[in-house]
This record gives sequence, structure tokens and C-alpha cells, in this order.
Amino acid sequence: MQAFPQRLTFPAFYVETTLSLIRAYRGDPNSCYQRLGISPDMALQPNYRLSAEQFEQLLLLCMEHLLPGEPKFIQALHHIPTTAHGLIGIAAMTSDTLGDALDLAIRYFGLLAPSIEVYYHDFRGEIHVTFKENHRFEPAVQAFFLELVVGSIGRIAKFANNPQIAQLGRLSTVSMQVQFMHECTEDMVAYQRYFGAPVQFGCRENKFVISRQVLSQPLLTRNRATRVALEATLKQQLHAVQHSQSMTQMVRQLLMHRLNQSQLPNANETAEYFAMSVRTLSRRLHEENTSLIEISQQVRIERAQQLLLDGTMPLSKIAKVLGFSNSASFSRAFRQAMGCTPRDFRKKPNEPVVG
Repeated sequence: MQAFPQRLTFPAFYVETTLSLIRAYRGDPNSCYQRLGISPDMALQPNYRLSAEQFEQLLLLCMEHLLPGEPKFIQALHHIPTTAHGLIGIAAMTSDTLGDALDLAIRYFGLLAPSIEVYYHDFRGEIHVTFKENHRFEPAVQAFFLELVVGSIGRIAKFANNPQIAQLGRLSTVSMQVQFMHECTEDMVAYQRYFGAPVQFGCRENKFVISRQVLSQPLLTRNRATRVALEATLKQQLHAVQHSQSMTQMVRQLLMHRLNQSQLPNANETAEYFAMSVRTLSRRLHEENTSLIEISQQVRIERAQQLLLDGTMPLSKIAKVLGFSNSASFSRAFRQAMGCTPRDFRKKPNEPVVG
């Protein structure tokens, strides 16, 4: 069994969601508590969180109760209410626009699935939302989990836009392009019917693309007062969870977010963001066997992959956006990390991303 970091934990409300699915398929709810090694009272405690091992078992339980035929993530979403995503789902539904809902869901995504980092950037009128796996479960479970994550975010957006259509379990009126790194093992047509667009497998990244124009439309369920109140609570929860995250992961999230805005903070700015000195930041990262320079380089290469895949931006401009002194230094760093030049990488769209 894979060993997960002790700091990697998941909210306990997933237990109730799984119990609902088990009951719908006439399974034994007690099997859930037995598999996780917890009591019903523990699962209801507001601050209780599941370990990564427990969460993996929860996903396995879901998969074991689902039937052949329709893709498993779609079956699961039939029995998971939109509000099952806790305050994040409700706050997203009460946002002003679809874009605000997406931004809120991504900003607090770490509360739902800390094993995945989510980033988005605007490219030629499209919003590209990328899911990076920091920690992986066994392959079948990981594929199921990713499909659940992408399908859930899409469904939140659809519900907020038109609750009646959302209850039918389709996203056909929200045009999305969906890509998964894993291979398809279930009914491809069902995936396309659910997302309302072709779904690609065996891709370089896990991501979906949605039109910027779609994100500007107002939501039927918007309620500013409710959203402000819920977001205040979410900020408190995120602050508490960040104390249990690794320094490496928090720095990665900050640098990737800033790079998506064409900014790369230096050591002083990064340390100031976390309210510590540069020396303390360096010590914390050293304790996790890395450094700010290493993380910055990794993040810049990952961002370079996105920019190379998304279009025809000149290499000189990519180098400038990522903070390299010139195209030559960018090409050297990219080749050292990826084993090929940026130009060669751009020519091979079907090979998976490294990293």
C-alpha cells in the first residue's frame, strides 16, 4: 500500500456522501464505518478529517457498489447532491456569475481535495482549468476521483445557471472541452453525452476548457449576502488547513497562482506573503528537502508546458513571462527538465506531461 503524507487529510463530510450512495444501491452502511475504522459519531465531528488512506478506502467503497454500464463517476454523481460539497458548493451557487463561482471553487479547492492542485488561466478567450496530481491513489481509484472532481465542478456551474437542467445530470448546455491523462475504460459516448462535448483521454494534462463569455453570465441562485457570510467561514477553514500543509505545497500554490498572472515573486516577497523571514522560509523548505529556487524552476517549467500547448506564443515571449533572461536560457532549462526542446515539445501533443 502506498504511504501518504500524514498532513494529507480530507473533510469527513465525504463519509455521509458515501453512505447515501451505499444506501441507494442497497448496501450495508456499517461496512463504511468498519472499512474506515471509525464510529458514526466521529464522522459527524465538525473538525474531524480523514487520512489519505481512509479517503482511498472511501473511494473504493463507492466503486464497489456501482454497477457496470454507465461510467462510475456519473452513477456516483446521480446520488451526490450539489450541496454535498459543503460550504464551497453552496457559496459557489450563490456567486454573482459563473466565473465568480468557478473562481471561488478553485480558490478553496484545497479544503475539498488537497491531493490535487487546481490552476486556471485565460488564453484567447478561453479559460483553461488544469488539475495537477500531487499525490496519487491506485490508478483505477485516481481515475475515478479525477472524473468525479471535474464532473462535480461542472455540475456546480450548471446548477447555479439552471437548477432544473442540472438535476437531469447533463451539462450539455455548458460547452466544455475535457481532457484526462488516463485512458478511457468505460463508455466514451456516455462521457460525451454528460459533458456535451468530446472528451479526450491519454492527454498531456487533466483539464477542462470553457469559454470566457460563458463565465460572464449571471447566476439564477446568486445571493451576495449569503456568499459573503459563507466565504468568511471558508477563509477561516482554509487558514486552519494551511497550517497542516507542507511549506513546499503552499509555496508551489502561491508561485503558480502568480505565474498565471505573469508575475513571479522573489524570495523576499514570498517570505513576506507567509509572514516569515527569508531565512525561516529557507529553513522550512530545507526540512522538506527542497528550496525556493528548485520550486520556482519546477513551477516555471510546468507553466511553460501550458503555454507551449495552448497556442503559438513565441518562445521569446514565454521566456519573458516566466522570468528567464532570454530564449536561450529558457530552452536550456526546459531541455534539462523535460529532455527535449520547447519546440519539440510543442510538436508532440499526444505525449503525457512529465512532472
